[in-house]
Amino acid sequence: MDSRRFRRATMAVLVGYLLIPTHSTATKDNYGIDHLQVRVAELARGFSGVIGVYARNIESGEEVSYRADDEFPMASVLKIPLMVHLFRSVDAGRLSLDDHIELGEADRRDGSGLLTHLSPGLKLTLHDMMTMMITVSDNEATDKLLGMVGAQKVTATMRALDIKDIRLDRPTAESAADYLAYASGNPHRLNAAELVTHPEVFDKLTPEQLERGGKAFAEDPRDHATPHAMSELLVKIFRSEAASEKSCRDMLEILKLQQFNDRIPRYLPDSVVVAHKTGEIGFTINDAGIIYEGKSHIVITIFALKANVNVSDEETKNRMAEIARVIYDFFLFKD
Repeated sequence: MDSRRFRRATMAVLVGYLLIPTHSTATKDNYGIDHLQVRVAELARGFSGVIGVYARNIESGEEVSYRADDEFPMASVLKIPLMVHLFRSVDAGRLSLDDHIELGEADRRDGSGLLTHLSPGLKLTLHDMMTMMITVSDNEATDKLLGMVGAQKVTATMRALDIKDIRLDRPTAESAADYLAYASGNPHRLNAAELVTHPEVFDKLTPEQLERGGKAFAEDPRDHATPHAMSELLVKIFRSEAASEKSCRDMLEILKLQQFNDRIPRYLPDSVVVAHKTGEIGFTINDAGIIYEGKSHIVITIFALKANVNVSDEETKNRMAEIARVIYDFFLFKD
């Protein structure tokens, strides 16, 4: 085991030891779901900001929640419902996973991902584009795919699945431009090309501007979801109810390839598989997915909003990881 994996494994054991009773005391009698609810609420309330949590053992149905029906900005977690809509379009014959999509200069996007750093004219299959969108949160792939189908149609798909508290409204470039406008106070919104050409505009924001932008962006109702609703969507994917069985299986395999693992998986054992999608913008830091542990599967969504610029991303991600570990250990010991 290399030093990095050793540190992660050691930290996971330490966190588990500090946050929960030992296995011998974590019995059904003295460590029931009510105890877990209290512990999750304590961790969430102890954070400098707002955290929403929803988790459920898919097999047993036991669940825990804290502010699970509050609405939060999805950030890049919105790429899960977009992926669902795209796979349903494949099932309906409107698209094919083998369709080749060309990316030109006008498709370049600022922010996360790799495609913007590659030469224009690249052609990727729809499946490859969705893989890039999820695993490295590629904004160029996301906006290209969203432009093909439309945000309103993705929201309509959520309603068709009887999920009311997920809505998509904007491509990532527009979200970034809105956040920048809120922060700077300048009503002029940069277009996608300007954001790519001048990424330094974000680095020049003052703490006061970051504060204003983060709060205003969170209050904008567009592209919001609740932790409960996002978890329900993930359960539908797991149960092959969000699309065909093959499409749902493909979606889970893509989610398992996630490259950003500093939230829900952070303090979990290395052997645990998590199919998930992260997101962050402004004061928002999110993660949503399914934890695979033996024959058990735990759906979990944690959305966080930092209170102010003094709350670090590291502090936020650490608290999210602590909550995930407590939930994981409860269901592990129950089994």
